Amino acid sequence: MKVKTFKGFTLIELLVVVAIIGILGAVGTIAYNGYTKGARVTAAKNTLMQISLAQSEFFSNSGFYWTSGEDCSSSYSKEAGNAVNQEVGDNLFTNVNYIDSKIDFVFCIEEPDEGASGFIATAVYGGGSCTLTISDSNVVDDSSC
Repeated sequence: MKVKTFKGFTLIELLVVVAIIGILGAVGTIAYNGYTKGARVTAAKNTLMQISLAQSEFFSNSGFYWTSGEDCSSSYSKEAGNAVNQEVGDNLFTNVNYIDSKIDFVFCIEEPDEGASGFIATAVYGGGSCTLTISDSNVVDDSSC
């Protein structure tokens, strides 16, 4: 009597392999999204530190801090946010487009509460889902991210 030997995989074995690959892909995608958000926040923090340094230089040259004149709590469209970032970059970073539009944060600089001196620079992401602030004390507050 002949015994049949099958060459290849059964349908169940192939489905199990596809399911395992799908699960690994889903876990990898979730981890990747977390890394990109962390990188975006780190880039915004670094930009805020550069804005703070530029503000110190601006103050030493002119005797006052520059403000963007925008309400930092406003939600911006992508185009309007790029325009605000361009204004900040043009006024604080001479001849350098320092604020990268790829990090999707909108940066604005405003005066602190009445009677206080200095400035408050704010970076807003995603309609306020993540807000970073820095003042003339050079400490970044990222508690809302």
